[in-house]
Parts: sequence; C-alpha cells; structure tokens
Amino acid sequence: MEESVEETILLCSLLYYNGHRNSREEIRTMKRMWKIMTAAGLSVVLLSGCVMNTGARVYDNERALAGDSNSYNLTNYSGSQSDQTVSGSAEKLEGMDTIWEFDTDEEKEVNISYSLTVTAGKAKLIYVSPDRTVTTLTECIAGEENGKSASEIIKAETGENRIRLVGAEGTSLEYEFTADMGEVGTFGG
Repeated sequence: MEESVEETILLCSLLYYNGHRNSREEIRTMKRMWKIMTAAGLSVVLLSGCVMNTGARVYDNERALAGDSNSYNLTNYSGSQSDQTVSGSAEKLEGMDTIWEFDTDEEKEVNISYSLTVTAGKAKLIYVSPDRTVTTLTECIAGEENGKSASEIIKAETGENRIRLVGAEGTSLEYEFTADMGEVGTFGG
C-alpha cells in the first residue's frame, strides 16, 4: 500500500498519541518517517545557509549595490565617528552598509579620503550616484592587494549620493573614511 508523506506523518502522529501499543510495522513506519523528516529538515537548514549568505549575494550584484536597502552580517565589529570621519574594524563582515550620504541641490566637488585593509576575504568602497550608477572607488582582496589608501575629489551630482562599504563572504577588515561634506555614519549605525 503506497501512502503519501502527509498520510504517513499523520499515521505516525496518530499511532504515537493514541495510547495503544504499536506493532513492529507501525514502529518501522515511524522510524522511516523520522529519517525522512530529519533529512528534509537538514536540507532546509543547509539550503537556507547558502541562500542567506548576504556577502556572496550582493558583492557583485550591481542592482543590489545601487538599491536603497542595506543588508549585512557582522561579527566582533567596533566602530567610531568623529566629525566627518568614520572608522571601524570587523572580524567578519558580509554584505553592505552606507557610510556616507550627501543629498545636494546642485553638483558639488567633495574631498574624500579613505583607507581599507582586508586580512580575509575581499571588500570594496563604492560610490552610488543619484541615477544609481555604481563606481568602485577601491577594492582590496586578502593575499593580493590587501590594503589601499587614497584621497580624491568626487563630483556629487544633484540628488542623493552615497558611499557604501561592501564585504564578501567571511571578510575581515579595517577601514577609515573622511568627507568634507555630507553625513558619515558607522557601519551598522
């Protein structure tokens, strides 16, 4: 007799709770169902871990990088902000957050400086213009070019301008960012 999974689960539930002594066949059926349910539960947990990896999902996804939302996972993060400078370090960072915003009514030149050091994984600072164009300011990869510093002038266009810090899966980093206009904010702040 073929039974669907739902029918077998229902049967196991009824046999377990009905208070009578279960036959060997009923016990074998319950054990099989327990194995199936355990395997299905583990599959869901493993697959959700792959899907939920924020860093891997957004790092090279320009649409996500240009979007309005920030999404990240942080482990052992410490950050500080003083005037127009923000800095921080994380043992593990995955995903992205906006560390600078500047909403302007006219084009302006903004002086920025930054340093980024990566000891595991990879990270980048990106500029997102009001028309949602993404420009990489710097990118560091552990074991290759793991540290970069620069000062430059960016042309802030009319509208909302943003700079984001983006970390791939399992990134460990330190950063510092300064801008002479706009609002800076710590990662996760």
